[in-house]
Amino acid sequence: MERLQGEADTSVLNQVLNLGWYTAVFRTLNEARRLEPSRGVNGAMWELIAAGYSNIITLGIRRLVDTHPNADSVWNVIGRIERRPELLTRELYVCHDGLPFDNEAVAKAHLASYTANSGPVWVAHTGPEAFDTSARLHEAFDAVCGSPTARRPMDRIDMSVFARLRQQLKHPTVEKVCTMVDKTVAHAERLSAGASAVPIATYNDVDEALGIIVRVCQFVSWNLLAEGGFGSVVATPQFDVLEHLDQPWCRPETLPALQEHWYAVTRSMDDWATTSEAEILPKKPS
Repeated sequence: MERLQGEADTSVLNQVLNLGWYTAVFRTLNEARRLEPSRGVNGAMWELIAAGYSNIITLGIRRLVDTHPNADSVWNVIGRIERRPELLTRELYVCHDGLPFDNEAVAKAHLASYTANSGPVWVAHTGPEAFDTSARLHEAFDAVCGSPTARRPMDRIDMSVFARLRQQLKHPTVEKVCTMVDKTVAHAERLSAGASAVPIATYNDVDEALGIIVRVCQFVSWNLLAEGGFGSVVATPQFDVLEHLDQPWCRPETLPALQEHWYAVTRSMDDWATTSEAEILPKKPS
């Protein structure tokens, strides 16, 4: 649970929430351009926005399916659960937090405590009296262990579930995004003569891949660990996301100063190329 939805920035759900936020922002900005096709947009600014989002989202998807053992990824969370089959029993799934195993007996005892003069009665949702919560967890476990006809404490999660989860993460669209990242985004791979072209993932591919990861995370969070998941994939902003979007990037009288700044920045960067020898060549003997 700590690796999946802990407070660390690298926890899987925090990574997904970041990607969800950037996706919602980018798609909203892109929609503004579609709604006003005749409005001028600074090409350099939009190029930077588009390239930045493309790198953020594709690298983010690649990280979430990383198989390196040190990575906080969906793949590794699934592996950690799968490696401890002795913990995947119905009894631990339902009762680990103090819930009753026999929810029906607790429910009968609760109903028997009512009298004709009973006032409002609160039903517990945690602890040994929480029969309704226990019943819902039994139903959830039934689904992941193959819906047996009788419920036994040592029923176990069907291990084929893990194979299907991995198959989801190996979806051709996810692999398409990862291949592009490996060959063009994270690495500048030189392709040999006659090699196949690197597949280029579209924004639709990216959305499909992120959707697959969200569904896998939600299944692991709720169906396997019974600990909730995403309330919302995109965080609810505590500010107006569209504030000042109707304003120009800068005032006309600021443009001359910006032009001078552009020239100063480019000249400074050109100096990097003309001063390389001073730092690298061996010193001449005095």
